[in-house]
Amino acid sequence: MSSESPLGDFLRWHRQRLTPADVGLPVHGRRRVSGLRREEVALLAGISMEYYVRLEQGRERNPSVAVVDSLAEALRLDADQVTHLHDLARPKSRRADLVRHTEVPDRAVALMNSLNLPAVLLNRYMDVLGANRPAQALFHNMSPGTNRLRASFLDPREREFWRDWDQAAANSVAQLRSDIGGDVESSPAHSLITELMHTCEDFQYFWSRQDVQQQAISPVRVRHPEVGDLELHREKLIVAGTDGIVMFIYYAEPDSQSAQRLAALTFSAQAWSG
Repeated sequence: MSSESPLGDFLRWHRQRLTPADVGLPVHGRRRVSGLRREEVALLAGISMEYYVRLEQGRERNPSVAVVDSLAEALRLDADQVTHLHDLARPKSRRADLVRHTEVPDRAVALMNSLNLPAVLLNRYMDVLGANRPAQALFHNMSPGTNRLRASFLDPREREFWRDWDQAAANSVAQLRSDIGGDVESSPAHSLITELMHTCEDFQYFWSRQDVQQQAISPVRVRHPEVGDLELHREKLIVAGTDGIVMFIYYAEPDSQSAQRLAALTFSAQAWSG
């Protein structure tokens, strides 16, 4: 898992996923490598091949903003990937986060518990910090203290619950990579990533893909053991003044079958709590 050059790993992965046809380059003769050649990326980015090789090998770690933008364009990166590439090229100090709250503000907990919809509070490492009763009735492994990423990969019930488990798992890994940036070794998530790399081949595969995303994927499709299939939208709200704490709220299209089933589940959870 460990790499001396997260920037090089990211560039290599995205170079290898492209073909000359993807970027408008002609193909001459038989190719011995998958994806683009290093010299092709360098040509597209307007830099020397020697400099690009140093970037991939970790011998050059501080490219200019202009070079990063040129590489992003050459590799056809989307907005989230461009942001992540800049983070890798210019790692941000985490000292600024030390003055931000790592505990959930009381106002956020009060808001979560006031909702008649499933709502959960997570930190940037996907630890559950809070979940209202509708959320705990809807999801497995949603009690405070649970790590959602670990549960998704190691609890077999999760694979039955998420109708698109592969996509949901890939999205979770991409979200984690985006949140922690390139400083994996010093991240509090390092031990979690190490654990999953040693215990789950699926996690190894998704982590190796170098995918990143900053927006929650919506809608999500689940199969609840009591009320059946649900298609739910998911909103992500950032809790101001905290170190990356977010609230996810789940809801269904009005008057849909999913809305009826979610309402029944929510009513049952609230009645049971009363």
